[in-house]
Amino acid sequence: MASGIDPSGLSGSLEEAMRLLSQASGAVTAQPGESDGPAPDAEQTVGRGTGGAGLVEAEVDAFGALRTLVIDPSLSRAGTSMIAEYVLEAVQAAQADERARRADLTAAAQVDSTALTQQLERVSEEAFRGFQQMIGDLDAATRRMNRR
Repeated sequence: MASGIDPSGLSGSLEEAMRLLSQASGAVTAQPGESDGPAPDAEQTVGRGTGGAGLVEAEVDAFGALRTLVIDPSLSRAGTSMIAEYVLEAVQAAQADERARRADLTAAAQVDSTALTQQLERVSEEAFRGFQQMIGDLDAATRRMNRR
C-alpha cells in the first residue's frame, strides 16, 4: 500500500533544528562575550594599559583584576606617590581596555544570537509545515483504508 507520506524532508528539518539548538545551548552556557564559535582566547579577554608615559604597564583579566604590573626601574627615584599615580593610571587604562574588548565581543555574540534565532524560527516553520503535510497524508491514508 503506497502512501503520500515522505518523512525525509521532515527529518532534515528536525536535524537542522537539533544542530541549531545545540549551537544555541552552547551560546547560552557560554561565558558573557563568547560567540557561538570557539571561546575567546586569553588575548581577547585581557585588558592592557600604561601610565606615566609608558613607564608603568598593567594587565587585567576579564574581571578587571590585576594580572601583571611592570614598573620601569628608572621610576625608583620618582618617589612612591608618583609611582602610585602611574600605577593607578595604568590599571585604570587596562580596565577600560578590558571593558572595551568585552563590549566588542558581546556585540559580536549578540549579532550571532540574533541570526541563530532567525534560523531557528525558519526551521521551526519548516518543521511545522512538514508536520501539517504528514498529518494530512496520514488522514488521507486513513480515509482510503476505511473505504476498503
